[in-house]
Amino acid sequence: MCDGQLSFSDEIRLVPEGGKYGKGYAYARKEVNPKDWFFPCHFHEDPVMPGSLGLEAIIQTLQAFCLQKGLGASFLNPRFSPVMSKVVWKYRGQILPQNKFMQLELHVKNITQKDGEVIISADANLWREDLRIYEISDIVLGISEA
Repeated sequence: MCDGQLSFSDEIRLVPEGGKYGKGYAYARKEVNPKDWFFPCHFHEDPVMPGSLGLEAIIQTLQAFCLQKGLGASFLNPRFSPVMSKVVWKYRGQILPQNKFMQLELHVKNITQKDGEVIISADANLWREDLRIYEISDIVLGISEA
């Protein structure tokens, strides 16, 4: 898992058989620090958390779920791998330096094995405080032999 400036959660809670599909649920939360490195790195005079980092927070949470479930246990040297898929992302807002925290949840939809790879798909939502700003359908992650 990532740490330091690339860690996008302070807390992750996992429910292995939970969620709206009964295949797993995860919740993550991160306190927003107005001095985080990415705020001044966004577009000129637009200090926001880039949307790609919100997606990264969701992927990191999905990775935590996979590790907790032992989904790579069948591989001698497992690694997370990208999977080509159509992801639907509805974007409605931004995380700003004055926000107190962001939180997200994901609902695992499917866990399948195909061509020597474990493939996990999920739906996710991300909030700044209590306002949902991202809705993501069918985010996919693979686990394969390194």
